[in-house]
Amino acid sequence: MNTKVKRIIFAILIIINCIVIFNFSSQNSEKSNETSGMIVEKVVNIISTISPKVEKETIKEQVSFWVRKLAHFSIYTLLGIFLMNEANTFKMTKKRKIIICMLFGALYAISDEFHQGFVGGRSPKIMDVCIDTCGVIFGIILVIIAGKLISKIKEPKKLPAVSE
Repeated sequence: MNTKVKRIIFAILIIINCIVIFNFSSQNSEKSNETSGMIVEKVVNIISTISPKVEKETIKEQVSFWVRKLAHFSIYTLLGIFLMNEANTFKMTKKRKIIICMLFGALYAISDEFHQGFVGGRSPKIMDVCIDTCGVIFGIILVIIAGKLISKIKEPKKLPAVSE
């Protein structure tokens, strides 16, 4: 696949990912709780099945916290993956690519939290910006590791020297 096509594909994926993030952030607290609540219920049910002594209501709040933070981390990890793949279509140093991707991801996280300040029942949180930025960094790292593994796999095997 040529570079121009890759660039377009990753740009589209970045835009879609940002729209999805924006839409989640646009949900008022009631709708947001409802969205994550479905997953929380499933996780709580699994935990209570594994450990029947655990009271469902006592762990619900903790599970809710972790589900919501993991959602932040995951969707921003995807953003980091898309950003780094997009950056890899340009000729620049790896360090510069990483810095640009981290900066874009962090700025988008900041703007996302700012946006939440205008949504009913929601408020901006510095911790969420940090979690989101860590997600972007994790996505960047995954792309770098995958790139190294792919290079290693594609590397031609050297045959051992034959002694006479």
